[in-house]
Amino acid sequence: MKKTLMTTMLIAGVCSLGSQAATAAPDAEAIFKKNCKMCHAIDKKKMGPAFKDMNKDENVLKEAITNGRKMMPKWNGKLSAEEIDAMVAFIKSKQ
Repeated sequence: MKKTLMTTMLIAGVCSLGSQAATAAPDAEAIFKKNCKMCHAIDKKKMGPAFKDMNKDENVLKEAITNGRKMMPKWNGKLSAEEIDAMVAFIKSKQ
């Protein structure tokens, strides 16, 4: 009985760790470097606007990333909703 309880607790602990890793926040800086850096910079205009000059409204930023805007491609389907939210937070943190 004691052995069964210990085994059950061990399995529950391992499953708990796995679910925590699966829900880790996306790395917005890595997303920026991989997908955005070629057109955007944090403090100066490139092909696209600098983060510091972008609209400060979270809904506007999310809409632009999700559905694209002018020359910017849409990222819906390429980035998850969590990654898009992380990018919005990253952009706002650099403004």
